[in-house]
Amino acid sequence: MVDPVPSPQNTYTVRFGAYEVRMSHWINEPGIYRVQNNQLLFDMPSTWSCDEAIWIDDSTVELKTRLYPGREYCDLRLNLATGTGTAERGFYPFANSTKRPPKHFEGTFYQIYQWL
Repeated sequence: MVDPVPSPQNTYTVRFGAYEVRMSHWINEPGIYRVQNNQLLFDMPSTWSCDEAIWIDDSTVELKTRLYPGREYCDLRLNLATGTGTAERGFYPFANSTKRPPKHFEGTFYQIYQWL
């Protein structure tokens, strides 16, 4: 199980739903919650696994995620105070034989979820 990652002032926290999909292959699905009322503010579609959650300030978090199975990543920067964020989705260099540049998106949490 992956430990929660609280924001600096403990206003929000990133929690993980960890489960094994194959022998030694784990998915750590992130969910971001408001601590005061335990309200889920953002999650990701199934099979997106979070490798790292870094708080920039008390309401802004960066998530480094990858899609399982596959060779895609998505780096998210989310502002919990405004309910908006940015996403950069691309392929890992070793899997990108066509050298496609990453795609960028900006919008509300719902729009980002749909874009993924």
